[in-house]
Amino acid sequence: MELEREDFELFERMHPDCFHFAFEHDLNKPGISTDENCGDDTCPVGA
Repeated sequence: MELEREDFELFERMHPDCFHFAFEHDLNKPGISTDENCGDDTCPVGA
């Protein structure tokens, strides 16, 4: 996957929790609420 420089800067500066909710939180359980733990060990809800 190739990213444009602007996209790379955006992702690199994004807060880890924000990145998780934007791109990873509902990968295994589509439509899951942000109030529910998605099962990922790094999920901020489960911390």
